[in-house]
Amino acid sequence: MPNPSQPPAPSPSSPHGRSAGGGPPAVLRVSDPRELLALVPHQLGFTPRRSVVLVCLRGERRRVGLVVRADLPVVDDRERRLLAARRVEADVVDRLGAVVDRLVALAVRDGAAAVVAVVYDDPAAPDPGATAPGATDPGATDPGATDWLLPGAAASGEDPRDTSVAGLVEVLLGGACATAGVALADVWWVDGHRFRSLGCREERCCPAAGEPLEALDGTLVAAEMVSRGSSPAGARERLLDDLRPAGAEARRDAARSAASARRRARRAAGEPSRAARVRAEALAGLRAAAEVERLAHLAREEGGRGGGADELHDPALLGRLAAALRDPWLRDALLVSLVPGAGDLPEQLVLTGPDERAEALLETVVGDPGGAREPDPALLEPTCAVLAAVVRHLPGAAGADALAALAWAAWWSGDGARAVSCAERALEARAGTPMAELVLDLVDAGAAPAWVRARRDAEVAGGADG
Repeated sequence: MPNPSQPPAPSPSSPHGRSAGGGPPAVLRVSDPRELLALVPHQLGFTPRRSVVLVCLRGERRRVGLVVRADLPVVDDRERRLLAARRVEADVVDRLGAVVDRLVALAVRDGAAAVVAVVYDDPAAPDPGATAPGATDPGATDPGATDWLLPGAAASGEDPRDTSVAGLVEVLLGGACATAGVALADVWWVDGHRFRSLGCREERCCPAAGEPLEALDGTLVAAEMVSRGSSPAGARERLLDDLRPAGAEARRDAARSAASARRRARRAAGEPSRAARVRAEALAGLRAAAEVERLAHLAREEGGRGGGADELHDPALLGRLAAALRDPWLRDALLVSLVPGAGDLPEQLVLTGPDERAEALLETVVGDPGGAREPDPALLEPTCAVLAAVVRHLPGAAGADALAALAWAAWWSGDGARAVSCAERALEARAGTPMAELVLDLVDAGAAPAWVRARRDAEVAGGADG
């Protein structure tokens, strides 16, 4: 079995692998490629489906860096039968190649020396080995298709890895990585029930039939991540289960309050002092609600009840907060309030608008790693709990700005999967939501928060020294 690492020492992305106090990440030693495969769902926060995932390995010590995922393009039954007959159409190559090129470009931007790839295919797909080479198949003689074969593949075609979507992805990855100067350490294929290595053909350790996914549960990495409280969602769609709508009556009360608050804000728009007062009241309400969340969390930790998530706040307050978040000055004040050391700057922002101090503070989130500030759970989590309550009570367009703020907080925390899910839902609820578009732009560009880049630089420097 190929060993992609020597061994790597992953620093899992927040929130699963960081200490609650935001200190140095705990280090996991990964000595078996299966352990790296077991780590992927914990890094992403969910178990991927129909996806291509690259795990970036940095430096000579092969430290785990960025874990990037993209949807696997749809390959229909006819195209799969062609692949099984060692034939492929240019359109299939183009679709898969575009995904591969984008992921490799992100790996290069992350400073990867090598990558491990995992192809998560559809468990309901036809068996790639069902059509043997030379079998009678209307697609096998398609003039628009060309022959293809994995390097070193068995001519008999008895191994399904040689004629699968995952196999074609491996071929494309090999070319893209070679062009980019990145080593392709290993490629794995997961079909929803079993996993296979594409790089190893030793039947004793990597059988063509694969191994059951349950075998990954017994790895040391899986046990360690579970002991840290990591519990990946069963699918990407489950990442936002905590945002399921509240009861109908509470939603109606919140919607009425939001509509009333929007009318009040429109009336105040022409009077700066009055508009500032409206924003200041909203910020005070947000801070008070966050304090309620903090105290409820402490009560739960001490064994008390602490109140249910939707019992802590008046729906009318949540409606007013949702309406206030439409104001860009208040949105800026909210972002600044989450950064350690903000002090009373948010209160100044709602009165006078953004200034150089606010820009400098936000630069510690997205800018130069030299002055990076890490998210403080004591500040972030209570406010995010309030924003989540806003979304539950106003799941449509009125809650889009709260969703976008949750996306920003998730991105800053290193939880890219939740960031994308929140941002996409915000844009579905209301097209053009500014903060949601910003978060997706950051993710699409492979931009990491400043504190993540600072740690990456420290790892590289440490590797060079050691």
